[in-house]
Amino acid sequence: MMMMSRLRRWLYRPKRTDPQLLAQFYYADEELNQIAAELDSLDGRKDPQRCTLLVNQFRSCQDNVLNIINQIMDECIPHERANRDFYVKFPEEIRHDNLAGQLWFGAECLAAGSIIMNREIESMAMRPLAKNLTHSLEEVRNIIRDQALRDLNLYTGKMKEALKQFDVLFAEFELSYVSAMVPVKSPKEYYVQQEVIVLFCETVERALKLGYLTQDMIDDYEPALMFTIPRLAIVCGLVVYSEGPLNLDRKQEEMSELFRPFHTLLRKIRQVVQS
Repeated sequence: MMMMSRLRRWLYRPKRTDPQLLAQFYYADEELNQIAAELDSLDGRKDPQRCTLLVNQFRSCQDNVLNIINQIMDECIPHERANRDFYVKFPEEIRHDNLAGQLWFGAECLAAGSIIMNREIESMAMRPLAKNLTHSLEEVRNIIRDQALRDLNLYTGKMKEALKQFDVLFAEFELSYVSAMVPVKSPKEYYVQQEVIVLFCETVERALKLGYLTQDMIDDYEPALMFTIPRLAIVCGLVVYSEGPLNLDRKQEEMSELFRPFHTLLRKIRQVVQS
């Protein structure tokens, strides 16, 4: 059976230069497996530099494999992707290209029994989900790898179902993991942030109508606008749109964290403007 499997891989594996996604996945996954095998056989205490290099390569390969899987999902289940509206709650510094690979690495660590960043309770709570995710991802990898040896142009029903299940689990783990590791905006905090965005938009619209700004200044990204618009927005928020996010009659903790430290100063500005 093993001999037949090797023979099929030798006869039907795609060309390395083939641009199709299943072919790209086949070689990206193969590279990942090779590095994983070398890591397993390496004694990190004897060669720590080589171990560090391989770990970095391993995580880079994980990023690449997940990126290709994501492209495959966009192509074969474009209207059945898991909802990821929660991204807007994540801090900006969290939303980067390497996040998926870090999540995979974290899921494997959790599934193996590790505690993430000394957060024992959160790690224990996420462990069953991490195990389901790693199992689902392994199944997806096996199915795609097998299909790459059969027909590069066909996404089977079995593959689509496996991808849909993986996508849901990955999105669920993504929200749980990030929420446990960094502060994530609550619905109320997100709403307050949206209020500030609306205030800035309405300020610009009002300034255009009153002739304080011109459309050419905005289109040309006039550097002075970087100072002018926030100042105008503060004045408008205090006087014109006083029921909005700069409503000083609210409790201080209900204000946007952007303005909260300047609550006293904002009161003084309002008094000066209104006098």
